[in-house]
Amino acid sequence: MAVINKIRSKAGLLIGIIGFSLFAFILGDLLHNNRNLFGGSDSSVAVIAGKKINVQDFEAQVQTMVTNYKLNNNTENVDQNTMDQLREQAYNQLVNDEVMGKQYSKIGLTVSPDELFDMVRGNNPHPQIKQAFTDPKTGVFNPANVMNFLKNMDNDKTGKTRAQWVVFEKAIQQERLGQKYNDLVKQGLYITTAEVKDDFINKNRTAFIRYVELPFSSIPDTTIQISDADLKSVYNANLKRYKQVASRSIDYVTFDVNPSEIDRKSAADAIAKMSDGFKASTNDSAFVVLNSDSPFDGAYHKKGTLPPNMDSVMFSAAMGTVVGPYEENNTLKLAKLSSSKMMPDSVKASHVLLKVADASKKETVMALADSIKKAIQSGTPLQMLSDKYSTDEGAKSKGGDLGWFASGAMVKPFNDACFAGKKGDVLVVETQFGIHIIQINDQSSTSRQVQVSFVTRKIEASSKTYQSVYTKANEFASKNNTALGFDKGIKEGNLTKLTEANITESSKQIGPLENSRELVRWSFNAKIADVSKAFEFGNKFVVAKLTDAREKGFSTLEQVKDQVTAEARKDKKAEMLIEKLKKSGNATNLDVIASANKQTVLPAENISFATPFLGNAGMEANVVGHIMTLKPNQLSEPLKGQNGVYVVMVTSFKDAVLPKDLADPKKQLRQQIQSRAQYEVFNALREKANIDDRRGKFY
Repeated sequence: MAVINKIRSKAGLLIGIIGFSLFAFILGDLLHNNRNLFGGSDSSVAVIAGKKINVQDFEAQVQTMVTNYKLNNNTENVDQNTMDQLREQAYNQLVNDEVMGKQYSKIGLTVSPDELFDMVRGNNPHPQIKQAFTDPKTGVFNPANVMNFLKNMDNDKTGKTRAQWVVFEKAIQQERLGQKYNDLVKQGLYITTAEVKDDFINKNRTAFIRYVELPFSSIPDTTIQISDADLKSVYNANLKRYKQVASRSIDYVTFDVNPSEIDRKSAADAIAKMSDGFKASTNDSAFVVLNSDSPFDGAYHKKGTLPPNMDSVMFSAAMGTVVGPYEENNTLKLAKLSSSKMMPDSVKASHVLLKVADASKKETVMALADSIKKAIQSGTPLQMLSDKYSTDEGAKSKGGDLGWFASGAMVKPFNDACFAGKKGDVLVVETQFGIHIIQINDQSSTSRQVQVSFVTRKIEASSKTYQSVYTKANEFASKNNTALGFDKGIKEGNLTKLTEANITESSKQIGPLENSRELVRWSFNAKIADVSKAFEFGNKFVVAKLTDAREKGFSTLEQVKDQVTAEARKDKKAEMLIEKLKKSGNATNLDVIASANKQTVLPAENISFATPFLGNAGMEANVVGHIMTLKPNQLSEPLKGQNGVYVVMVTSFKDAVLPKDLADPKKQLRQQIQSRAQYEVFNALREKANIDDRRGKFY
């Protein structure tokens, strides 16, 4: 099973990178509670190249991944974050299968049985196969071990080993298909000698210039008049700049649920009543378990490691002393000096870790642990036993040695055993990681350490307080259910209006509002100016107003009016400055032009296509492009840039000297283009597929 553990640890990774390296959609989706998952008239979770992907089929694929995850990680529990990641991985695989799978089929690309055999058991094994079946002691890969494993994997009557192998085998097949396709594209790219020469010259030919800049900021914005026709002209000319994904913008207010004075007094009264019982207690751990809002921590602390307010008190107090109640981080606390003893500050230990595959095998693993313990006590080096049995790969590479560690660095059962024992002890300890056979190799000098028990009572809002805040939020939502009413209600209630823009259908939450997926979904079902009901997120109630709704495609002129206006204003200023320059004295003399416009002639060096920066003016690609077409001592026409209008004169060029042998430049250019091929081909095919991601309607 050690081999399949190695393989299955890589299977999830391989599935995630099937074919091309897909960009992960970082923002996953939370499954909306108490909703019919497959409700609604359209059950498509996505549309890819016109093909509708049914949410039930998609969810079946997700469940397959969940099953594989449970097998690979020997668990029955999948938390929400992991579930989101698995669903995202399933979606990425779905997109890859639909987008790239058609390409593979179209050109007849396959992985033959012979090829798969070679990847698994032949002369060219997959890297993960080599890694899994390489002897860690000799570093030698033995194909016979692969055959032996495959012959015996069905001895696992649960079927888990075969299921994991099938997933792994499919993953390396898909990975190989992607590699083949990518190699075909790369090898199909051809670079001509003319392209190499042009590229070399463009990168290495530089200009030395003098220029005059008339910045746009020299004309006040208030002097520029822009018509609707101007805006439409600029908008239409730059439409591609305004491409957008579907998004929403909202204004919202929060009603925070904070403990009232009554809640604070209730918490104070409750913990005060426990003080006498805590002082009289002879079993502090049991008292804490029964009465405290936080668990018992039996750790021992040396001086300087307790909170400052406790450190000075507990190291001088009598045993059984109780301090408090006092407040810390919105929690009331009682602290009691429960124990004191001399302990080492740090321990040096080694261990062998045995994994417990399932509860039914725990007795067998424990028996092996006892055998290993006796072997160590009889003189067998722990290093030898670690190499043979341990599943802690990090420590195993060091012969099981964990080095020196301070108290608290290890999980509690492991920590307590090491600091309670003495040098030379061999101990068997169980933790959440498995069963450890520990050998205490050394201990530092001892010092007095204390155990402080804490009884805590959180200062929390009561259900009455929650109801009061909910009522307030609900009243606000019902009384101010129009756009004007919403803003008026905020003003009258002296509330703070918050804003969140660019919310996408896949957004997990809005701003700092925890688990606010429900509000994301509302924003995509509401109309502009709609006001929401009161949502509850954590310790807040939230009421929102939809202020903007942008659909996939291109922004409307109204939506990008500020951006278009700025560009139109720039165009107007450019026209004015160009006209001004044309009237500037001797139009062939840069110094005269500068003087007439109260500007300074500025120098700039090493201007090139590769570095399209114009001195202190910054990035000016359009201007640099014109510069490289000028002749020495030729004055340019007024050139519109990003920051102003320029007149330029090239004083000289430093020409690129083509090497006699263009092999290296050609190789570099080819590698540069090939490095983009995988990303650009997939993006092009994906865009052509016109993917409509509808997951936000279901999760």
